[in-house]
Amino acid sequence: MNYSRTIEKIFIYVCLAVVIVAILFPVAWLVLMSYKTRSIIFSLPPPLFFNPTLENYVTTFIEKEYFRYLLNSLIIAISTTALATSTGSLAAYAFSRFRGFIADNHFFFWILTFRMTPAVVLIIPYYLLWTTLGLYDSHLSVILSHTTFSLPIVIWLMKGFFDGIPRDVEDAARVDGCSWFSVFLRITLPLSTSGMAASAILSFIFSWNEFLISMIITRVNAKTLPASITGFITTRGILWGEMAAVSVVIMIPVLVFILLVQKYLLRGMTFGAVQ
Repeated sequence: MNYSRTIEKIFIYVCLAVVIVAILFPVAWLVLMSYKTRSIIFSLPPPLFFNPTLENYVTTFIEKEYFRYLLNSLIIAISTTALATSTGSLAAYAFSRFRGFIADNHFFFWILTFRMTPAVVLIIPYYLLWTTLGLYDSHLSVILSHTTFSLPIVIWLMKGFFDGIPRDVEDAARVDGCSWFSVFLRITLPLSTSGMAASAILSFIFSWNEFLISMIITRVNAKTLPASITGFITTRGILWGEMAAVSVVIMIPVLVFILLVQKYLLRGMTFGAVQ
């Protein structure tokens, strides 16, 4: 019996090790490539040891305009997160507390289906809309486009949290003279901080990593870092070192953000799923 359990544990650990290596190997390869020169990248066979250099980072973020694209990504991601979380929480509260058409399950499902719509379906409508309004290649157009995709998941998560809050607490506040908005702002919202954190994380990750919409409706002024990666495909070939440097920088904010608030993300996703 003990022998079979030992074999079972060894098998599980081996499987876990294989999965971890499969996940981390591309990331490690990308990071190492960002510290290589072009000649080392194309060396055959690839050298196991080399002198790391920051040449790709210096070329990309100092000599070129990619630092500007980094700032654009931060502005757009933070603004999208704030807008989607605030408006989505209000909508979720209405779905949770008010009865009638706005709280109808079919209407709620219709909102969720928008999140399932592929972004490529809305590319042409978005392009025509922002061009007609004179907002093409602006931060506002990208923020609003990203918000429309983040809102459904925020509404779904927050509605689950609001449904789990006893209404007796809100009724007591209403008896004391609080308005619906005061109850929401002072009572309900503080009890849903985990849901707010989870919603903010998911909105930030989506906006930060989004590629297709940002590539089509921006050119220079509002171009984000993921959309700028296409600039490394030139007539002379692909600039793998500089592309790797930008990719590493793209990963850092998301990893740091998740590590800081991962407990809220796990709690929020679990609670929302149960509800």
